[in-house]
Amino acid sequence: MTPPRPEAPSHARVLDFAARTAGLLERAARTAAAEAPGDDRSAGAAGGARRVRTEAARAAGGAASLVVVGEKKRGKSSTINSLVGVWDLLPVDADVATGVHVVVRHGERPRAEAFLLPGTVARGTAGTPDTAPHPEPIPLERIAEYAAVDPVTGRPHRLDVHHVEVELPVPLLAAGLELVDTPGVGGLVSGHAQLALAALENADALVFVVDGSSELTRSELDFLARATERTAETVFVLTKTDSHDAWPAVLERNRELLARHAPRHTGAPWFPVSNRARRDAADAADAGRLQDAAELLDESGFEPLDALLRRRIAARGAELRLANVVHVALAALAAPLADQELGLRSLQQDPTLAAEVERAEEALRLLQPDSAQWRRALTAGARDLKNTLQLGFRRSLNDVRQQAEAKIATSEPAALAEEFPAELEAQVEAVWLQLDNAARRGLAVLEERVRRECATVLDTGRTDAGRTDAGRGGAELAVVDDGAVIRAERGVALPEMVLSTHRDGGALGMIENVIPSVGTAATFGTVVALVTSSVLLPAVASYAMLAVLTRRRRQRAELGRVRGDATRHLNRVLTELSTEIPAQITAHVDELTDRLALALDQAIADERLRLERQLADHRRNLATEAADLAAARDRARRRIGSLTALRDEGIALAHALGATPAAPGAPGAPTDPAASDPERS
Repeated sequence: MTPPRPEAPSHARVLDFAARTAGLLERAARTAAAEAPGDDRSAGAAGGARRVRTEAARAAGGAASLVVVGEKKRGKSSTINSLVGVWDLLPVDADVATGVHVVVRHGERPRAEAFLLPGTVARGTAGTPDTAPHPEPIPLERIAEYAAVDPVTGRPHRLDVHHVEVELPVPLLAAGLELVDTPGVGGLVSGHAQLALAALENADALVFVVDGSSELTRSELDFLARATERTAETVFVLTKTDSHDAWPAVLERNRELLARHAPRHTGAPWFPVSNRARRDAADAADAGRLQDAAELLDESGFEPLDALLRRRIAARGAELRLANVVHVALAALAAPLADQELGLRSLQQDPTLAAEVERAEEALRLLQPDSAQWRRALTAGARDLKNTLQLGFRRSLNDVRQQAEAKIATSEPAALAEEFPAELEAQVEAVWLQLDNAARRGLAVLEERVRRECATVLDTGRTDAGRTDAGRGGAELAVVDDGAVIRAERGVALPEMVLSTHRDGGALGMIENVIPSVGTAATFGTVVALVTSSVLLPAVASYAMLAVLTRRRRQRAELGRVRGDATRHLNRVLTELSTEIPAQITAHVDELTDRLALALDQAIADERLRLERQLADHRRNLATEAADLAAARDRARRRIGSLTALRDEGIALAHALGATPAAPGAPGAPTDPAASDPERS
């Protein structure tokens, strides 16, 4: 039987451990700089301290990410407004525009920023955008202008907005949550679903919003089935319980449909809520009618939802971030601890140490030629990654084409003209996210593959000579920063769909449209006349049929025209993507692998220099009288004791957080607490 996991340590306890670890490393760096100026141990300890403090700051300000998804008119935006208690925050009459998402997180004061694409060119013009999105402060009441679509045309109000971030001093958000309103998810079809699925890869939980009027649709069930492997946590919110008395039956039917079509979500919790009651409760509380407010709040159903989001998702995300703090601290402690243990062996005049250091130097020399195994692994891995990304990109484009062609074939002309460009933009945005996610995963695998090739001499744990990598924990070999790895230069400003003209106006246009139908109508009238032998009836029938055939002809012509416009637009967009992206994939992967190779070259050079200094120190110690070494040995033992105590405390914290720490100093990331503890899953 697995012993129960100890109670998870508090946020303050972990941050205190991180602060003490960083402080000890900073003192070690100062001591090393004073005792041996120019020794890389000083820089290594200082770098470890910086990484610990950075990770602790990230944990202190981080939040679990909840991606909120729902079809149009399900109450998604109203639910977000109700959760944060700001009723007009997000527009409730139109979903967020395609290609634009809204992140709502905690802040000391209400504020909003629109992240604009500074070099975005106008639609339909030549040119390329400049740099990454930059923030522009905006009033909260203008969020709709930057992040919403026009309720009439279905097109974005602004074409230069990448996303919007909002900060609010709200207790739910302060508990460690951020809400991500996925852009353009109305309909959960085509690019909308692809974009939401791509966003889920970086989310801690999915909040899926439906209403009590009808059961889950086929598109919703398909989306949930595809979302199964994207997120470990799903919460269902059923809205409008105040408007639909039959919502309990709808809820039971939804459970049945999930069990059949998306069984992974069968056990997910459901929360029936009323956004109207939630707002009425707030109004009653503001008016001092506390009893009414309490009853309305209970009726709204939001209290259980709020409690679960805090207890289950915010706490789980917080534990994972704290586990990462402990992991980084343990990795930072490994290098100075190994150095001190190695130094103590030298101070004890260990006769075997010199031979071990010389063997390590020889192993390093084998890593330096251009024909070294790690270089061959890097070259082969980069080639495989480029091929994988290119293949995935081509498959994504095929999916875009298939979904777009299905939209073109099944939509009415008016809906196709209004909705198709926005849905295609959402599909393209999803391609960027999927490609970027795949590139990050592939680069991480490639980096680990190269590390394994160098593990014998650049191991973050101790080898026979107690060596560590020059990065003092390995973090400095990372080549992927927080920005996008691959981002299309022209993808942020897709060409506008060109609508072809037609000639319905004016007398000539009318004649052009009517004459072909007149012939058909007249023929029909003649037949009717022969059958009825009447003068009036064939005339009436002729003109009635004329109107019907004219209208049908115009409808067919309009449908063909709009479908042709949409098809040409699709082909133009896909052609641009096919031209731009493959070369960018190659360039980005080559750049990042070059950076990794340079980092490894530097690590090898630094490690060789460090070993040479260690060997010189050891030979000097061998020539020193034993009495003169006693004080130095005492100092080394005290330092080892302090480092060991902190390391052991960190290992205990990692276990308490549900993470599985690797061997002291070994590479590896903490596991998800829910995954490592079956009772929490």
